[in-house]
Amino acid sequence: MTANASLPHRFFKGQDDLKGPLPADLVASSYRAEIVGFPPMDAAAHADFGRAFYAGFPDIYHTIDEVIVGQPHVITRFTLRGTHTAPFMGIPATRRPITVSAVVILTVEDGKVTHLRGIFDQLGLMRQIGVVAS
Repeated sequence: MTANASLPHRFFKGQDDLKGPLPADLVASSYRAEIVGFPPMDAAAHADFGRAFYAGFPDIYHTIDEVIVGQPHVITRFTLRGTHTAPFMGIPATRRPITVSAVVILTVEDGKVTHLRGIFDQLGLMRQIGVVAS
C-alpha cells in the first residue's frame, strides 16, 4: 500500500482517536475543507465541526470502504457509524444508531492533506435520528 493509499486510514483513524480534531502530522498549514452544505473551513473550523459530531455521537467511527489513488488526489468512500446519545445541533439525543455514507477527495502534497472536498448523506442521517420522516 503506497503512503497515499494508507493516508485516509490514518487521517480518519486519527480524527476518531482525537474526537474531532485532525491529526496535525497529516494536515498542511494551508488546509481547507469544503463539505457540501457547510461553509469552507480551515483546520481549526473543521476540528470544531468534527467535535460537534463526536459530542452528539460519542462512539462514532469511520470505516474506510474504498480508496482510489491518483496524483495528487486520493478519493475515499467511507461509512460513519455511531449512536446519537447526546444533543447534536440542537437535536436532543434519540439513542438511535446511525450508518452514514460519505465520499471525500483529499488533495495531498508532501504527505499532507491540503484540501478536503466531501459530501455525506445528511438527509439519511436526519432520517435515522428521526428528525425527518422516511
